[in-house]
Amino acid sequence: MTHSAISKNLSILEGYLGYELFNRVGRTMTPTMEAEILAKAVREAEDLIDGALRGIAERRTAVVLNIAAPATFAMRWLVPRLPDFASRYGHIRPQIRPTHTPDDWLAGTFDIVLRRGADIPGHLAPRPLFTETMGLIATEAVADRVRAQGGLRAGDLISADTRPGELDAWLQMAGLERQAAEIAERYPHNYIALEAALAGRGAIVASLQIVAQFLEDGHLVEVFPGRTIAGETYYVGYDPRSPKRSCFDAFAAWLETQTRMPVAA
Repeated sequence: MTHSAISKNLSILEGYLGYELFNRVGRTMTPTMEAEILAKAVREAEDLIDGALRGIAERRTAVVLNIAAPATFAMRWLVPRLPDFASRYGHIRPQIRPTHTPDDWLAGTFDIVLRRGADIPGHLAPRPLFTETMGLIATEAVADRVRAQGGLRAGDLISADTRPGELDAWLQMAGLERQAAEIAERYPHNYIALEAALAGRGAIVASLQIVAQFLEDGHLVEVFPGRTIAGETYYVGYDPRSPKRSCFDAFAAWLETQTRMPVAA
């Protein structure tokens, strides 16, 4: 811009504001208080715009990871931890696709798969994350009732159709009546059964790792602390030949650090 164009636009701005923005002494111009106020606001606005532009550019260049994971694991274990991953790897954006037990998960699109059980094909180079520790959990009120009555009754237990055999195995280990599993209130999916347990409908055998936050904040407790059985092992897999290999490695390494977090007692 020419000096005359700057002078003209400055005069227009001063006319709009109703204030002079510079004190003119000879050929020297010093900003007025109003000019300082306006300059500060303009700098802040420029910073805000620059930040928005950088954020938009980062979204364009971010690497998206499509992650297939069991629904309960995704909701209760993985998603609550993702802010920590985002703080470490801002250029990687995980997108979760929850899977259910009957699903043909191999037919879907994914970069990384997480599975409960060793059913990941070898070409995805599966590696173990952690083995579940299964215990009987419930709200404090339900746990107190079960402990006080000296036996299991109708309405005390909850089970999920997608987790067959877990309740029977835990009852056998605990030396309790296995017939109690036959009168347990049944739900089609594990995440629904967990919601029922949170609502006080009964006690459920569940992975202490998956419900660790509920145990920590007191929403759920172990009915019989220390009486646990080993559950299934979770695995992570991805194609090591993918051009996203470095991002996959970063996500898998981060997962492993999260599995080393202590399970709430």
